[in-house]
Amino acid sequence: MSTEYRPHSWPREGIVLGVFAVVVFAMPWWLTWIGGYEALATKIVIWAIFALGFDILLGFTGYLSFGHAAFFGTSGYVAGLMFLHYSESIIPALLACLVVSIVLALVLGFLTLRRTGIYFAILTLAFAQMLHAAALSIFQEWTGGDNGLTMSAQPNLFGLPMDGLNVFYLAAVLVVIGFAMARQIRRSPLGLMLRSIKENQMRLEYTGVNVMAYKMTAYLISAIYAGTAGWLMVVYEPYVATKFLHWSTSGEVVIMSVIGGVNTLIGPMIGAAFMMYFENVVQSEIGELWKLVLGAIFVLIVIFLPGGFVDGYNRVRKVLGQKVPSRRHNVPDSPESMRKLRERGRTAEAGRTD
Repeated sequence: MSTEYRPHSWPREGIVLGVFAVVVFAMPWWLTWIGGYEALATKIVIWAIFALGFDILLGFTGYLSFGHAAFFGTSGYVAGLMFLHYSESIIPALLACLVVSIVLALVLGFLTLRRTGIYFAILTLAFAQMLHAAALSIFQEWTGGDNGLTMSAQPNLFGLPMDGLNVFYLAAVLVVIGFAMARQIRRSPLGLMLRSIKENQMRLEYTGVNVMAYKMTAYLISAIYAGTAGWLMVVYEPYVATKFLHWSTSGEVVIMSVIGGVNTLIGPMIGAAFMMYFENVVQSEIGELWKLVLGAIFVLIVIFLPGGFVDGYNRVRKVLGQKVPSRRHNVPDSPESMRKLRERGRTAEAGRTD
C-alpha cells in the first residue's frame, strides 16, 4: 500500500487544503498588492478549475487533449441558453451543463480514446473545431453566430445576484472542493490505475484490465471540471463568446499546465494565475509585446524547466539544503513494492557475478 494511505497523512492533508483555501479566499485582497484587481481574481479561479481538470487527464493518463474547449464552450452556450429561455437561477443551468458535458465526453471519448499520442490530440482538436464551426453556422440561430450570446438579466443563486465578490466566492468554494477531490482521486485506486496507464498501457491490457473504462473515467472527470468552468465563466460575465469553443482556448489551458507543472495538480492552477495576471496586468505595461514575452517564457520553461514552476520550487529547496523526495510520479511509491524491486535487483546482480 502506498504511504499516502497511512492514517497520519490526514492531518497533513487538512493543513494543505486549509492553506490552499486561505490563499484562494484571500486572493481579491493580496492580488491588489501586486497590481491586480478584484474581478481578475474571479477569472483566475475559474481558469484554475479548468486547468485542474485538464491535469487529471494529461497528468494522470498522459493523454494530451487539444480540444478541451469543446466542453468549456459547449457548457458556456448551454448556460447562456438556460439563462435566456428557462431560468436566471444558476442551479438549473449547472445541472444542464453537467449533463451535456457528460454526454459530450462519452461521445467524444468513445471516438477519440481508441487512439493515443498525436492521433488522440489531433482528433480532439478536430472535434472541437467542428463544434466551433457549427456554432458559427448551423446553430447560429441559438448561439448568435459571430456576435456570441448576450444575456440581459443577471444570474442569481436563490435570489442572491451573482456579481462581484458573490461570483468569486462561489468559484472559490468550487475550486477548493475540486482540488480536494482531485487529491483524493490521485491517492485512490482509480488514480493509481490512471497513472499506470500513463506508465505502461499495453502491460495493463495484457493483464486483463479494462483500460478503456479507466481512460473514459478520466476523460469524464476532466470534462466535468471543464464544463463547470465554462458555466462559471457565463455566471461571471453573462456573455458567451465564440472564442470559448476555439482551439486557442484549448491551447491556453495546455500552456497553463506546462508552465505550472503537469501532474502536480497545484502547478496548472499556478500556471492559470500566472497567465491571467500576465494577460490582464503585464499587458497594460508592455502593450502588444506581452504575447512575445509570454512565448519566450514558455520556451525557456520547456527547455530549462520542464517540470514548470513546481519543479523550479523544488530545485530551490534542494539548493537551500531541504530534503525533497525524488520519486517517479507515474507509479505508486509503495515501500513494499520498492523493497521487492531492490531484492530482485540484488538477485539479478548476484546471478551475473556467479
